[in-house]
Amino acid sequence: MANDNRAPAKSQSPFKVAPIVSWGYKYSSIVILAVCCLVAFGIYSLDVIDKNEFPNYTVTEGVFAASYPGATAEQIEQEVVKPMEDYVFSFKEVNKIKTTSDATSGQVIIYVQLDDNVKDTDQFWNKFRAGTAGLKLKLPPGVLGTEVISDFGATSAVLLTMSSDQKTYRELKSYMDGLQDRLRSIESVGKMTVYGQQMEQIAVYIDPEKLSNYGIGEKTIALALASQGFATTGGELRTPDYTAPIAVSRALNSVKEVSDQIVFTLPDGDVVTLGDVAHVVKEYPRPSSFVTNNGEKSLVLSIEIKDGKNVVEMGKEVEKHIAAFEQTLPDDITLFKITNQPYDVNNSVVNFLTELLIAIAGVLIAIIILLPFRVAMIAASTIPITIFISLGLFYVLGIELNTVTLACLIVSLGMIVDNSVVIIDEYVSLLGQGLDRKTATLRSATEFFKAIISATLAISITFFPFLVTMTGMMHDFLLDFPWAITIILFISLIVAEMLVPLLQYKIIDPARVLKSEGDTPAADSGKKRHVTFLMLLQQGYDKLIDLCFKWPKTVLAAGILSVIAGSYILFTRPIQLMPVAERNQFAVEINLPTGTPLARTSQVADSLATILKKDDRVVSVAIFHGCSSPRFQTTYTPQVGGPNYAQFIVNTQNSEATIEVLDEYTARYQDYFPDARVRFKQLSYETASDPIDVRVSGTDYNVLQNLADSITGIMRNIPGLHLVRNSLNAPQLTARVIPDEDAMNRLGLNNTLLQLTLAMRYSDGIPVASVWEGDYEIPVVAKTKNATRGDISELTNERIPLLGPENVPLSQFAKVKPSWTYGQMSHRNGIPTVSIMAEISRGDNAIDLTKAVKSELKDFKLPDGYNIEYGGVWEQTFEILPNILTALAMAATIIFFILLMHYKKVGISLLLVGCLLCCLPGMAIGLLIQNMVLSLTCTLGLISLMGILVRNAIIMLDYAEHLQESEGMSIRDASLASAKRRMRPIFLTSSAASMGVVPMVISDSGLWQPMGTVIFWGTIITMVYILTFIPVAYWKTQPKGKNAVLEPAPAQTQIQNT
Repeated sequence: MANDNRAPAKSQSPFKVAPIVSWGYKYSSIVILAVCCLVAFGIYSLDVIDKNEFPNYTVTEGVFAASYPGATAEQIEQEVVKPMEDYVFSFKEVNKIKTTSDATSGQVIIYVQLDDNVKDTDQFWNKFRAGTAGLKLKLPPGVLGTEVISDFGATSAVLLTMSSDQKTYRELKSYMDGLQDRLRSIESVGKMTVYGQQMEQIAVYIDPEKLSNYGIGEKTIALALASQGFATTGGELRTPDYTAPIAVSRALNSVKEVSDQIVFTLPDGDVVTLGDVAHVVKEYPRPSSFVTNNGEKSLVLSIEIKDGKNVVEMGKEVEKHIAAFEQTLPDDITLFKITNQPYDVNNSVVNFLTELLIAIAGVLIAIIILLPFRVAMIAASTIPITIFISLGLFYVLGIELNTVTLACLIVSLGMIVDNSVVIIDEYVSLLGQGLDRKTATLRSATEFFKAIISATLAISITFFPFLVTMTGMMHDFLLDFPWAITIILFISLIVAEMLVPLLQYKIIDPARVLKSEGDTPAADSGKKRHVTFLMLLQQGYDKLIDLCFKWPKTVLAAGILSVIAGSYILFTRPIQLMPVAERNQFAVEINLPTGTPLARTSQVADSLATILKKDDRVVSVAIFHGCSSPRFQTTYTPQVGGPNYAQFIVNTQNSEATIEVLDEYTARYQDYFPDARVRFKQLSYETASDPIDVRVSGTDYNVLQNLADSITGIMRNIPGLHLVRNSLNAPQLTARVIPDEDAMNRLGLNNTLLQLTLAMRYSDGIPVASVWEGDYEIPVVAKTKNATRGDISELTNERIPLLGPENVPLSQFAKVKPSWTYGQMSHRNGIPTVSIMAEISRGDNAIDLTKAVKSELKDFKLPDGYNIEYGGVWEQTFEILPNILTALAMAATIIFFILLMHYKKVGISLLLVGCLLCCLPGMAIGLLIQNMVLSLTCTLGLISLMGILVRNAIIMLDYAEHLQESEGMSIRDASLASAKRRMRPIFLTSSAASMGVVPMVISDSGLWQPMGTVIFWGTIITMVYILTFIPVAYWKTQPKGKNAVLEPAPAQTQIQNT
């Protein structure tokens, strides 16, 4: 008989309909109208919602710098660093442990790291700046000033080059000013900064011999020019009717006027002009830094976006204005966007939306294949409805559309249909038991309401512990994830409880359902029935679960052993919390020894650029000579520039080309150029500047030097490490002038006069005045021919003017000798520290190689007061990992209390929390099959997997509890019956969840592919545990009920195509 395959009959006694279900049924017209309006609003929101590639980060790092020309790193470390660090550490918001100082020749830079809980960084930096004036009084007189850079973390939305080999920098600046004027009209455009600008100057090349002939010193020249080079007020004309200011024109307005300037009057009345003692010329000075793009001199415009604005819309407006501006440019000027965040964001969103559509199609196909068409259409319709309503809520709540929130949409696709599937499945079952359509509709939604609520809470709330445990950029990165997933799943719940009952009532025909169940004469007459895949699956599963209940100890032992084995596989996987980014660009950093002139650095940079540009996969090579680029990706931290440094931004055809070029060029060219260290850097979500970083701290730099050299030697012998160097490996050659104080006093000289004379003759000059041509300021700079060249012998014989016409060689009162000093002296937390850094081969794991370094250094002896710390990726990983584990523990605790609230039984709650370990084998097997590392998004996938397991377990065990309470079954029979009855909805929901993340699994996203892999494989394998291990564990671990009535094992009610 057909009834032999039917689920145990439900009690026909009256039941209480859930209020949400009753209200939705009673006011069905309102529900349908509201859904239509909300879906329409969601479609509108998709166009206007803020879009970004990644969430906005709060960068809690700034720079505090001071300039001390002529001072060595040692001198600065002794005289300047200490008072500046004392000032920095006086603020409680500063994270002292991560604050570092680098003293080099002529300057000190302190990287001030704030605590992660500092949210209003602007308020802090305003307070910080206010106190720097008082600090200046505590610094040596030679310190020119301090600077605070608080927008160190600001990321450029667009980096645009304006290039030409025909135009002068002044002409390029004029065109760039015009472009900036146009872009300022765009409301969303924020700060704009121009890089690479070279300003003309009027160079006054002073001839020391001619000065001596007239008995004039450099100081006299400087004072004469300064007195003429600035504007003064002429007062005001006041009448009863008006007040008019008196404007005195600037005295110096051209090169000729500067040259004709009288600088001295001789006793006989003759005058000495500047042209008599100096060569005056307008020129572009020797650059300290400059920018080229594809070999052409360039200016770079950095365009930032205002907070709260849509970067994609800003990009459209910028593109429109640039296109119009290009029409006005001469043919020999080109514009090129070397970074274009609006394009990247739009491309990222489009790609994710494409993956979303593919995921929807995959889920639809899975449902249609497994379920009758009409039933499948009802379940499938909840996907677009839920997605668009969620997008509308995102827009209203200010949640932007980025890769994180889009990932939530993809991950939740399978979960969206799950609620609908179990309700529809129960509806069909109730119809097969003879209930009328209305009763079956209300009852199917009501009976699962409590289970769906608990399951939704178990999946959504368990993500919130990450917001508690994670800090800094990781907190900002994950901020929207719990909210987005919660909104999506609760919208899905409401749709399932209010809309799905209406749709199933209207669309599913009871007569066809009864016919498919064999309750018609045709079926009883022995006609051949249509057999579906689910029927065959059910038959096979019935046999399997019967065997499991026949051998319970074997099942439990196999389950526990497999969990242990899976855990072992999982915990031996390599760790890389944050992956590389898929971009059509990468960076190259070139470092030469300290003291290398910019011209030599540029030769190396240009040579490498020429090699790269010959590759058809490379679109452009922008070179920042002597400086670093603005921050063009949130997690890429630009390095401090200098004449021995150059940085590339290389654009390629696509992200695949980027990987190919890096794989091909990294090993070949990283040490290709003599004395040059070339780092090819694929953009990454890691914030560590070096993958391997060993830090040794102590009090004596000489001891630190010896320790660092020893460790450097050890690390160079470790396979997989490249470009091993330490921060004290770059000594600076210094020409040390040691005056004889007695001899100086006899000659009427002093240190200040000596320093001024040498600074004017052996530097890029001393600004003494300004000339204005319209709104274009041209500084007047006094210098000598030695400004561009000079050696020790010339310095030794340099003639120093006395108080009169005489002069003497420097060697008469001072010794000049070359000496090597430290090129860089670093502090961390105020303590002298040396870093030993290394690069790793592409594809190697930084954590594994750091373990190898730790193993080699485990017996390394340190003097008392000295210690070793491990930075780089290791430090970042093990700062975050405890927070992740804490979040997982908190998630498990939350799930326990949700289960306790649901069942009000500690035993079942503890059983299901323990069964969360069944997620680990699936996660491990997925990562192993696809050869992936453990990452941050893997843990998000694990949380999702835990929620899926709990949801399916609730669906099954709720039925087992019902059978014991209402039907009087024993715990064994109830567990067996519930497993057979709930196999199909569990299989359907698991199939939908797995199919939903297929686009993630097959994508190349290093960020989200691991999460998709964990959910895809984990859902499939966890389903096996749910359908075999958990029913047996429930039977064996829960208290036996009083009733022991043996019931025949109920079979699954089948559904045919309606």
